[in-house]
Amino acid sequence: MQSSDHVHIAWDTASPISANLVAVLKQADLSPRPTSLSQANQTIAELEGPVVFVVSANSFASVDAILSFKESLTHSVTLVLRFDQSNLNLAIDAVKRGIEEVIAPEQDSAERWRSIAETARIAKAKKETYVFVDELSQHLLALVERVGSSEVNALMVGPTGSGKEVLARLAHHFSPRKSGPFVAVNCAALPETLAESLMFGHAKGAFTGASKNSIGFFEQGEGGTIFLDEIGELPITVQAKLLRAIQEKEVTPVGSSKTRSVDVRILAATNRDLRTAIRNGQFREDLYFRVSTFKINVPPLKDRADDILPLTHYFLSKHDSSGNSTTISPEALGKLLSYEWPGNVRELENVIQRAVVLSYGEQIKAEHLFFDEPIDSTTGLVNQKVGDRPFVEDGPNASAALYPSDPQDLYATSPRFSSSSEDAEPNRDGLQAAVDASEFRVIFDTLRSSRTRREAAHILGISERTLRYKIARMRERGIDIPKRKMV
Repeated sequence: MQSSDHVHIAWDTASPISANLVAVLKQADLSPRPTSLSQANQTIAELEGPVVFVVSANSFASVDAILSFKESLTHSVTLVLRFDQSNLNLAIDAVKRGIEEVIAPEQDSAERWRSIAETARIAKAKKETYVFVDELSQHLLALVERVGSSEVNALMVGPTGSGKEVLARLAHHFSPRKSGPFVAVNCAALPETLAESLMFGHAKGAFTGASKNSIGFFEQGEGGTIFLDEIGELPITVQAKLLRAIQEKEVTPVGSSKTRSVDVRILAATNRDLRTAIRNGQFREDLYFRVSTFKINVPPLKDRADDILPLTHYFLSKHDSSGNSTTISPEALGKLLSYEWPGNVRELENVIQRAVVLSYGEQIKAEHLFFDEPIDSTTGLVNQKVGDRPFVEDGPNASAALYPSDPQDLYATSPRFSSSSEDAEPNRDGLQAAVDASEFRVIFDTLRSSRTRREAAHILGISERTLRYKIARMRERGIDIPKRKMV
């Protein structure tokens, strides 16, 4: 998503719009659409892209009423509360309670409304491209926002499917170049014989079939950002010319003797260990240091487990075209939480897409979840076992044989836990079991990495007494508590 996405603005009919205000909004490239609050969802559903909804403070008796209205909206919007001196206290309370924007008539200016529009663009980009619920993800977002706002080149390092391109787009969105183009280049897909031409352009007659001058990705990205995905796959012959383009900020098209100045910011990504590639002569060390001014490590999905359920619900809403608001059973949620996700976010989306198809718009159950077969990294063959549970080739319970439908089995199958007891509470609610499993996972990892339980409690943000209670519950589930870290 680029910041050129047009922002729509719905306007509460209870708030008057003067001719002067219309002119100000027009300068900010906004065209207000008068809408009654009762028709809000219908109006928003008709609009594509970021939406700003301006409501009048006179339409609500309290901030609670405003928050209730916002919760009733079926689509995400940036809510703006318009107020005057008569309801100043309501506006102040609204800011304290989390309303995104408040504005008084005397604050109307094209610059202010452009700022509100940009807030809406960024909010939509965050919500629809990546989920930042897990604490690790929130730290990652803060880092991407800070790096994005600068002009430094950055390298995203992480496994396939973890969302590196999404984060690169967000970095572009946060940058001073946000109004410029975002050009994504899949280096792994560039034919070696044409890679130089595609990157830097070519002159007419440079080679057979070059019937006219052509610009490359660098010139296409003028004033914006070039994202070099899987840069580790770029042919070594092209890497030297890429290095020069980055250093000198100029390119020489194939078959031309004239250089052309380019003004682009470089963001790159890889799932390879580039330092190993450097040692093996497959990647230039000088290029590595040019593209990795700032290195951002993108964690796999298994390390940000609190994102799994929000991502699940996002993909459900994205791929469910039945209009029935498909739900997912507690047992299915438990199964999702117990899986290691070697394919990361991309695999999760695949699993949910398949489940939506198999459930026929009804509730998704554990038997509707089919996971991708893992590939052995050493042989390239499909691995026939995961957690010592063999795949079942066919039959209605194929996936159930690989991963248990009972969330209680979370504790037995998760490699982070060592279970010494087969006893479990058979009648506990499945969803609560899934929540407990996620909580116990965090506690287990924190205990394992902390020197003392006092330190662990401090990291977790709970009292030592609460931690002792949690540990007792974990022992009741048959979970072996890790010994303190030796230093």
